[in-house]
Amino acid sequence: MNNIFKLIGILFVLSLLALPLTGCENPPWEQGMTLILKVDTPKDGTTVNTSTVMVSGRVKGTESAGAKVSINDADVPVKDGKYSTNVTLTEGKNVINIVAKSNQASPNEQVTVTYVPAKK
Repeated sequence: MNNIFKLIGILFVLSLLALPLTGCENPPWEQGMTLILKVDTPKDGTTVNTSTVMVSGRVKGTESAGAKVSINDADVPVKDGKYSTNVTLTEGKNVINIVAKSNQASPNEQVTVTYVPAKK
């Protein structure tokens, strides 16, 4: 009887360890959401030495087909669930606001990028 409990415990631990290996692009806890906004670049807190930065990411979910994305209140085209555009920075900290909108949802993200011009 004791061996059965050990075997069940080992199988349980192995199944938990195998979960990240499934490559689940849409985790089950996000499936109920109607629109999911992902920002791939830039990462929050990035420091750059160029006056522009590429902002890119994805929209997913049941409402992603009709989703519209705006970055700092400027509309950005969405194709195949992906968006990208260059954003002009001012010297110092820049807050970039990314908003996705659909009929049901309006998720948003904020990314801060610091622009430090290269010294000549």
